[in-house]
Amino acid sequence: MNQVDRARVRAAFSRGAAAYDGRAEVQALVRARALALAGQAAPRATRILDVGCGTGRLLADLAGSAGPGAAAWRSARLAGVDLARGMCAAARAAAPGAAIAAADAEALPFRDGAFDLLLSTSAFQWLGQLGPALGQCARVLSPGGALVLSLFAERTLRELKGAWRAAAGPDRPDRTHRFFTAAEVGEALRAAGFRGVTLHEEEHVERHPDARAVLRALKAIGAQNAAPEARGLAGRRTTLELLRRYDAEHGGPSGVPVTWHVVYAVGSR
Repeated sequence: MNQVDRARVRAAFSRGAAAYDGRAEVQALVRARALALAGQAAPRATRILDVGCGTGRLLADLAGSAGPGAAAWRSARLAGVDLARGMCAAARAAAPGAAIAAADAEALPFRDGAFDLLLSTSAFQWLGQLGPALGQCARVLSPGGALVLSLFAERTLRELKGAWRAAAGPDRPDRTHRFFTAAEVGEALRAAGFRGVTLHEEEHVERHPDARAVLRALKAIGAQNAAPEARGLAGRRTTLELLRRYDAEHGGPSGVPVTWHVVYAVGSR
């Protein structure tokens, strides 16, 4: 199980809300793919919840969709929750017709069976464990309701994680964030009672000028919790060695790569 500092996650994403949409390019691709999957899974959904709604772009897309299910989605009752109050404020501006609440995915503030479609994109990877939140998702879905989930998985930021392990050495604990495997996602969904679960995996590679730019980009979108914290002089030295190794191993004329490994999951209640 991940040891996740929720207060740190909440504060980081609140600070990153203003810059998020302009920097989170892979997350935008993931959102579009999830919307297409929702069109296949629940084209006539009229009660839709976005868990970890961030800046509200997915809710805005649902409200203005021209794809499958567009007519139903434009008139649907939309709701979103996010842990970070800064993200909630941005979501209210982006999707003024949606009901937005600051809430934890592990304690959704809705009655049982309140929705017939539940989506979550680029959020569940920041959970310590998947089971409690997926149990809440199952609870608030009506019988026959659909879940469309996307999250960053085990190969995400593999260049950064590899550079940290090499810089820290074998005797120091791994302080990088542990992303779930695709198998863990499937197992957690089935354990929460979802049926007909299908999984699909993709990889996206971004390029940045150098390793420092990678860390700055993660901080800009609020995702610095994915990187190890530099604690004290030894931590700062390790961070400098991490940057050196990242650039030495992966740098080139087009900069350094950043891998994002995405798992998409679809299931029904």
